[in-house]
Amino acid sequence: MEEGCVTTLYLEGSPYDRGYQHGVLLREKIHDNLKGFIGSEDFYKDEVVQRFQDQLPQILSYIPSHLIEEMQGISVGADVPFKKVLMMNLFPEMFHCIGITLQGEATHDDSLYHVRVLDYSIGKNLQKNAVLIVVKPSGKKSYLSVSYAGFIGVITGMNEEKIAIGEISGDQYGPWEGVPMAFLLKEVLENALGLNEAQKIIKRASRVSEYYYVISDGKIEESVGVYATHSHVCCIGPGESNSLLTSDNMPQYSIKKATIFNNQPKNCILLGGFDSLRRYSTLTERVQKEYGFIDHVACQRIILPPVTSDVNLHNAIFHPSSLDVWISNMGLDRTPASQSCYTHFNLMQLLNFNP
Repeated sequence: MEEGCVTTLYLEGSPYDRGYQHGVLLREKIHDNLKGFIGSEDFYKDEVVQRFQDQLPQILSYIPSHLIEEMQGISVGADVPFKKVLMMNLFPEMFHCIGITLQGEATHDDSLYHVRVLDYSIGKNLQKNAVLIVVKPSGKKSYLSVSYAGFIGVITGMNEEKIAIGEISGDQYGPWEGVPMAFLLKEVLENALGLNEAQKIIKRASRVSEYYYVISDGKIEESVGVYATHSHVCCIGPGESNSLLTSDNMPQYSIKKATIFNNQPKNCILLGGFDSLRRYSTLTERVQKEYGFIDHVACQRIILPPVTSDVNLHNAIFHPSSLDVWISNMGLDRTPASQSCYTHFNLMQLLNFNP
């Protein structure tokens, strides 16, 4: 169904059933995404893609069977080859993004706000098939995922236990002996009851590549930034500095990363893509200017360009304690999401909706 500026998809039941529902209901959008995202011959000629395809058997061995079943459901429901569904869900795994939490005296009412920005240039016209997915999995936690037709993983989401999460890619691409990032975040939302449990799921998992995760918990009004590679996990709390840089046995950081992690404002986590220090300094200045009065509207101002880029695909501003979220997507005319309309949703209302 259409709500405001966002197409909303409701899924429930077993993994295969949810995949089949997804495939049938969004068949045209899935075909369009496949064509635009991985459909060109040039895509498969790319050296990185070829190396990635060589790793598929190994990657598959780490993907839980219920996720394979869900993708098989999409394949049947949308009438597309399973391998294409798999490739669309797995490649590429890298996103250039921003994650922010603001809490305590930083906000207008001492509550926690969590901002997730997706800046992503690969996949032409992906915004045409943007979708808010509301999921009621059998035997697991219900959640919402800000996503795209045909994708079953999570890159931006919040569950009924008031856990919100987003990710930021690092510099390391691979190794692939682990669960792909978007599937790992899906596992967090389906299973985590609180902030500590969410961290444990990430720490105990077999992981791939280098990522930064921002996780918030509306029940306790707390948040954490997580640095994770294939072999290391380290956490940073609001306002903390240097904790990532001084952890034992951690890899060396670049000057850019050191600068960023040495400038966490009080009661805030500000993590961003490491391609531009200017973006980060502007973000910090805006947070300090709004400090003490921040609400969801101020969050929208904080992430206006140049904090977000001209490939800003979507933004989500979570208020986890109330299960509210404000979502914007890039316009069909390629207006960046930060300059497009925001639509308000409440997860509890979504879960109680009877289509």
